[in-house]
Amino acid sequence: MFKRFFPLFCLFFPLAAHAALDLNGVTMTASVNKTSLTTEDELTLTVTVDGAAGNFTPQLPSLPAFNVYARSTAKQINNFHAVSTFEYIMLPRFPGKAVIGPITLEYGNKTYKTDPITITVYRAGAAPKNASSTPKPNGSSSASSAATRKAAPAQAPADMPPLERDLYNLAARNGDKDYFMVAAVSQKNPYVNQTVTLGVRFYYSRPFMDNAPYTDPNISNLFMESVSSSEGRQTIDGKTYGYIERRYAVSGVTAGQAQAGAASVKYVPTGSVRLSVFDRMFAAVSQEAQTVKSNTVKLNVRSTPANGKPKSFYGAVGSGYSISASLDRNEVEAGEAVNLTVNVNGPGNLKPTSDLKLPALPGFKVYDVASSAGTVPNNGGLKSYKIFKTVIVPVSSGTYTIPALDWSYFDPAAKGYRTIRTKPLEIKVIPSSKTDTGFDFGARMDLGNGFRQLGQDIRYLKSDLAQDDATFLAKLAALNIVSYLFMALLLFAGIFALLDKQSLAGKRALARAKAQLKKAWTEEAVSDALDTYLYVRYGVHTASLPLRDISAALKRRGCPADLVQRFENLWQRLDAARFAPAELQNQNTAELAQLAAELMKEMDKGGRS
Repeated sequence: MFKRFFPLFCLFFPLAAHAALDLNGVTMTASVNKTSLTTEDELTLTVTVDGAAGNFTPQLPSLPAFNVYARSTAKQINNFHAVSTFEYIMLPRFPGKAVIGPITLEYGNKTYKTDPITITVYRAGAAPKNASSTPKPNGSSSASSAATRKAAPAQAPADMPPLERDLYNLAARNGDKDYFMVAAVSQKNPYVNQTVTLGVRFYYSRPFMDNAPYTDPNISNLFMESVSSSEGRQTIDGKTYGYIERRYAVSGVTAGQAQAGAASVKYVPTGSVRLSVFDRMFAAVSQEAQTVKSNTVKLNVRSTPANGKPKSFYGAVGSGYSISASLDRNEVEAGEAVNLTVNVNGPGNLKPTSDLKLPALPGFKVYDVASSAGTVPNNGGLKSYKIFKTVIVPVSSGTYTIPALDWSYFDPAAKGYRTIRTKPLEIKVIPSSKTDTGFDFGARMDLGNGFRQLGQDIRYLKSDLAQDDATFLAKLAALNIVSYLFMALLLFAGIFALLDKQSLAGKRALARAKAQLKKAWTEEAVSDALDTYLYVRYGVHTASLPLRDISAALKRRGCPADLVQRFENLWQRLDAARFAPAELQNQNTAELAQLAAELMKEMDKGGRS
């Protein structure tokens, strides 16, 4: 819709086609949605490049412990500032410790690298050794005997982190259901403001309709923020389940009981029977929506110890915090304002913590502190920051030192308080050069009534705006014709969009994809063209789905089986080329582009979705 109307909007709102780029301001970070998983789970690696414009792709390191089977790219430009996000979905190959090495980017004659990330992969759970499948010697056939003969559900490895272990074991108890949900937390007895992870999983062993609304859990005495979502698989009693997991960062508000209520999913189950086009149109009518809910999770929130609590403790709980302070300039005149900024960074959530209190600064007038805080996802958790800003005004000349500022936090692992501090800041204050008070008392004017005008304290930007009210209102009313024209234009555009929108999109999909293929000079460009065609033609987006799910979605939307098989073969070749070492890339681009064009042409002749 936006692409159709953008040229029309340009007639009314001309845009400047340029952007300022500071090469020294480019940053690149990498994070994963979890650092502990089983061999059946998916791992999402997210690479964010901030401040770089144009076409570029980060170079992944060698990943012998993972299979990369899907990728997606998103680019945004706000106020001429570019942010690019690259996502890679991977499956672990074997259990053990794995390291995702530095990801590199060559840009602006510079090389940028991310920090390594360590991942722990656990083997899928196994049945307990004491599980018995042998009948009792007396041959009893009672219900208790049958229960004994039934193998116990597989259990997660004992050394797995608490959150993953509890989610896995809770799911193992529900193996007799086709759809169910479970929830768990990484710590059931946190301190106030200590951030813990809440995980919620929706398990399914049978397919369901694409539209399955999800409802977040209700919370009590907790602060909650969404962190990530991922997919995985788990085998329970020989049955394979897929699951969709959502993670939240939660922290207790006050000491006492806290609760994360049940999350829910409303879904419509579907069978494996192949339906006709007519039946698929009314499939939703013949199926009844079902709702599953997760278990409630209760937490016991504790207060931090009063013993040894420093005055510089503002409520932060965790470990690995850092603090820094800076002035916007180091030399000023007496009486001029200086901005003092203090930055605190660390894990968890700093939003509910109290504001920094500055000590007395002799020689300065100090104003109140203003704060701002925020969070960003970081390897399955949250990384937060809090910025304190204030204005200080030196009252006389000289050289002054802003002393180190203390900031304390409680470390749950050490069960004690720790204090970090900024570095002292030096500022040079020179005598003021300003002698003009802003008033010319010699320019007094006698007003003729015994008073004298000394000056004016209001300077009007434009004093004649309303001098001729009739003329001004007439001009304003004349603009109605522009409003009517604009409304007519929007009405015409809406009618045009409603005229067989889906049919028009389908006809243009093949032409647009072919145009992309003609310009494609990398395997990634070929993948993008194929992705664009499949999304418009069948409503299937390849960026967030593994190959098996893409194929299943194509079949459900009427794509012939032989064409699905051709797509799978082509997609596997594109994946192998995209994630190959740099020196082996772009060698078969022309051949792959030709195969993609032929496949799309055949799909265009096939059954409609």
